[in-house]
Amino acid sequence: MTTLATTDPYRDPKVEFDVRSIPGRVKHAQIFQRWLDLPVNEFFVLFNDHDPVPLRYQFEAEFAGAFSWEYLERGPEDFRVKITKLRAVTAPAAAPTGCGSAPAPVKTSSADVQEIDVRGLEPPEPLVRILDVLETLAPGVKLKAQTDREPCHLFGEAKQRGFSSDCKEQPDGSWITVLTRD
Repeated sequence: MTTLATTDPYRDPKVEFDVRSIPGRVKHAQIFQRWLDLPVNEFFVLFNDHDPVPLRYQFEAEFAGAFSWEYLERGPEDFRVKITKLRAVTAPAAAPTGCGSAPAPVKTSSADVQEIDVRGLEPPEPLVRILDVLETLAPGVKLKAQTDREPCHLFGEAKQRGFSSDCKEQPDGSWITVLTRD
């Protein structure tokens, strides 16, 4: 007697993208690239060890209406999300970097100050995005970063890169940190 093996199409290695072992600094960039490479109406299944809700927020900010997000498994240890490309999109002008593959929202407030607002992102993403901007900051330009909490892990990293920091809590509970090249 022959037994037909039932297979779960969502666990097919050609469809499943297991990101559990990918370092955080590059994980989101690889996920976004996988999605950008999909043909319209195709999908992959993201397999992760935590709820990738910050990634969903990034998708919504960068590609609203161009994707669908369907949880197939929701923890507590394994999270599987079917991410489908609904329409053709153009990749962001800046190559996705760091943990947050969507480019960091940086604006120039004056000739000598750039600003980045990373409120609403889960750690370590605010740190990674701020450090990514520091890497490309022009000489003589300060970076003003707005975060949800005091960025205590930023101070040592900034110092190693040759920046001093001035950090102040704001009346709304957020923090403004100004980073200046030493």
